[in-house]
Amino acid sequence: MIDKKWNFEILSWLFVLAFCTLILLPVYLKSGINYGFYIPNAVAIIIFLTFTRLIFLLSYTPYSRVKWLKFLLIFLPIPLFLYHIDSLYNFQRFIDEEGTISFLKGTTELSDYNFGRFIKYQFIFFCVSAIVTIVLLPVRMIISFWRTTNTIDKV
Repeated sequence: MIDKKWNFEILSWLFVLAFCTLILLPVYLKSGINYGFYIPNAVAIIIFLTFTRLIFLLSYTPYSRVKWLKFLLIFLPIPLFLYHIDSLYNFQRFIDEEGTISFLKGTTELSDYNFGRFIKYQFIFFCVSAIVTIVLLPVRMIISFWRTTNTIDKV
């Protein structure tokens, strides 16, 4: 059973990294160094997918009964929440001041405007989704902490 849990964990991380690459690779190919939000965008995607997995599939992780890790995951989201709020604010400010066309490499085709909208909407989606999962994860960890303390088989 432990081998299956570790396999699931490794496959989950591979999926998260592949998904993050699939989202950010077209942005890099179209924008290059003009897009200055690669790190906040990648962090938002990784946090969103990882925390969603922990919220809904905690019992399938190899560390589902490790209490110190759950205790850490109750308080770790606080600085992550502040980081994502700051990232979203900086992105929105940049979009308001510069516009989405400033991400692109100097062409002015209609497809470039549409791709600029894609960049804007995917960043906002993943950042807001990460913020929501950051808020929900401590609640899930408190419930799980309570269940592992008071029951034998629930997580």
